[in-house]
Amino acid sequence: MKFPVVLLTCMLALTRPVFASSDVKWLSTEYNFGAFKEAEGPKKGSVMFVNTGKEPIFIRNVRPSCGCTSVEYTEDMIQPGDTATVSFVYNPAGRPGPFDKTVKVYLGSGNQLEVIRITGTVIGSPETLEINYPDVSGALRFESLLAPMGEVKIGGSRHAFINVYNQGSDTIRPTWSDKVAAIETNFTPKALAPGEIGTFGFYLNTSKEKRMGPVEYVVRIKPDRNSPKEDEREIKITTCIVPDSRSMSVDEIEDSPRAYLDPEFLDLGDLLSGVEADFEFGIINDGRSTLEVNRVYSRHDGVDLKSFTRKVKGKGSGKVQGKLDTHKLPDGPFRIQVEVITNDPLHPVRTANLVGIIKK
Repeated sequence: MKFPVVLLTCMLALTRPVFASSDVKWLSTEYNFGAFKEAEGPKKGSVMFVNTGKEPIFIRNVRPSCGCTSVEYTEDMIQPGDTATVSFVYNPAGRPGPFDKTVKVYLGSGNQLEVIRITGTVIGSPETLEINYPDVSGALRFESLLAPMGEVKIGGSRHAFINVYNQGSDTIRPTWSDKVAAIETNFTPKALAPGEIGTFGFYLNTSKEKRMGPVEYVVRIKPDRNSPKEDEREIKITTCIVPDSRSMSVDEIEDSPRAYLDPEFLDLGDLLSGVEADFEFGIINDGRSTLEVNRVYSRHDGVDLKSFTRKVKGKGSGKVQGKLDTHKLPDGPFRIQVEVITNDPLHPVRTANLVGIIKK
């Protein structure tokens, strides 16, 4: 006689052990390593729980949140009343500052989840700090003194961030001076404990900036309100502000100005070292409406821009005139760029190249 399949299945299920997963008591779900030196190497910690139920249970899986943490755990069945351990090792190599990681523990056939939180602060070694925070100002180390924001359309905004590290033995409260309306600076946290990482945030609001093209702002920072003047450092924030044509209609773009430079490569020929050379190139407007030249500039300090046409009528032309000081150029071939910023919605930035050879 054959049993029905359903009845057989039920009987087999009754013969299997039932593992509870909810009757456990964690002695702790957090572990704080405190502050320790990176040179001390990996640190080990552990947490435990007790099986308070009437059935055996088991740890199905343990997953750390990142590769900096390795784990071990009780792999045998945990009988009622027994204690199980979840151990973890944190590797601080190349990771100065506070850390906050998690270890996920899955229990029993039901995959009951418990999250273990591990925290601490790594006091960085001199070698690691030199790599990650190379610029030093008293107790404060900077990852960089430059905050580039790239190209930003006029009327828009942009954020940039720089991390810092307190290598001193006392809590510090950095201060700063930013007297430019277009830049707003903040620091988190307000007080930086030894071994902790803080962040300077810089917010650019171009609606408060009248200049177009490359712009550089300077924010002066002191590690602490009581720091001497010589510990002050300058953070340079760079951006390039360009016109915004995103709200223009198709008809407006078709009626807009079109900027070209003539020539784009201006060959100044062979120049004797130590003399000044005049140059001139044209600004052509091939569009229908008036071309407005917002700014003409060069990043090279050997270029002195004398004058440029500020408005060019449709189908008209203007010019840029300047002088090149060869005192500031090494012998040999050179190529120097001069940028022209206009209200051309499709090509707001045009570049002229000054080329030639400096000879003794």
